[in-house]
Amino acid sequence: MAATNVLERTRDTPAGRERARPRPFDLPAWALAVLSVVVAGLSLLLPSAPTYDPWAWIIWGREITELDLDTVYGPSWKPLPVLFTTLFTPFGDAAPLLWVVVARAGALLGLLLAFRVAYRLAGGGLPGAAGGLAALLALALSGGWVRNGLMANSEGLLVALVLWAVDRHLDGRYRQALVLGFAGALLRPEIWPFLGAYGVWLWLRDRPARPLVAGLALLVPALWFLPELWGSGDPLRASSRARTPDLGTVAFADRPALDVTEGALGLLPLAVLAGAAIALAIVGFRRGRLNDVLLALGLGGIGWIAIIAVMTEAGYAGNPRYAVLAAAVFCVLAGVAVAWAVRFVAARAGPLAGGAAALVLLGGSLALAGDELRAVDRALEENRSQAVLADTLPGAIGEAGGREELVACGKPYTGKYRVPLLAWHLGLHIREVTVIPELPAVLYYAHGSPPLGTGRLPFTTLAQEGPWTIMAACEVPS
Repeated sequence: MAATNVLERTRDTPAGRERARPRPFDLPAWALAVLSVVVAGLSLLLPSAPTYDPWAWIIWGREITELDLDTVYGPSWKPLPVLFTTLFTPFGDAAPLLWVVVARAGALLGLLLAFRVAYRLAGGGLPGAAGGLAALLALALSGGWVRNGLMANSEGLLVALVLWAVDRHLDGRYRQALVLGFAGALLRPEIWPFLGAYGVWLWLRDRPARPLVAGLALLVPALWFLPELWGSGDPLRASSRARTPDLGTVAFADRPALDVTEGALGLLPLAVLAGAAIALAIVGFRRGRLNDVLLALGLGGIGWIAIIAVMTEAGYAGNPRYAVLAAAVFCVLAGVAVAWAVRFVAARAGPLAGGAAALVLLGGSLALAGDELRAVDRALEENRSQAVLADTLPGAIGEAGGREELVACGKPYTGKYRVPLLAWHLGLHIREVTVIPELPAVLYYAHGSPPLGTGRLPFTTLAQEGPWTIMAACEVPS
């Protein structure tokens, strides 16, 4: 009897009533995750390879298993990807593709959860489905989404973890939401203030959860700073690296904060931003649990961009992809606005009119997405080119005499953005591959003529395969 009473009381809470309401499209998030992994695995039938940052994470995973971590050079440290790549290292040459599967699965799951969260926040039903589809399409066509997913960047995984946390919060599974937020905090430090606020809220609400909150609060800095202390001797090396951006980034602009904000908003079409603004304006005058979550999401998206703007003013790179999570939140808000519009029309003119409104809104959005669709085509071509580089390099190394012979000949030299790729295939630390040749040296270059400054050096061509040429000068001229 007592158990029955507890169950009834649970059902009578807002979370319980929302969970108990039957909903179509209600595959659990873990099932969506499994589906995403399967589809991501099948995507390896397409040309597949990581880009610059993921290659470094893959190398660091290998070095951890060898107890020889070296993070002196390379991109900023990110704990979550390296946890995965450390586990993948025993699979040898398959390790890079296993990370590609994880990253692409994260991007796919982010799309599915954008649908699911928008659907739930809009109240479900066919209007909710229209809103969920609008959120999914808006996110899929947002700037860089397809490129980042194809080339194994971590932005899609970050969005998936945060939206999954929102979904768990809607189900009243607050501890699970905190753990998912913690995983997201191992991808980007901008999430720390939001995770901290949620942790404080849960600490005050749920006394038995306090050990979990405290433990995760200690793990976040430990996983960010201690490996850097081991690998570089500087626990803040990742921050220092992020504050030495490449020339041409908005950090060097006259108005870094304004430029990075424009870049962040530029990830989305104007129609999506307008829909998100409308939803946020409406929800500001409404009360209710779902509306409170919507308001928190909207303010969180704005706060995320504000944090990036402040960091860019302080000298950080301000890459637009840092704002992908905020863009995903705005896509969800815009999807909710679409659902409300469809429901409004259906309530006054009937279900057929509501369906017609949904088709008009979705069709109009796609009609305005010409630039985004062309960007998808460019991303596919760039991914193919990156995969050709990765696939043909081992053959070129073998034709030139093999890894051991080339490493013994001289220090490897290649283009700036191919350093981690070459370091992985030569089994070296990133800092052991240079972009400035000093004899004796081995030059690895792809596409076209040798880099400027090498034409007068006594290099001999050892191998040519695909886009790669390998040239060596194993002795210093007298």
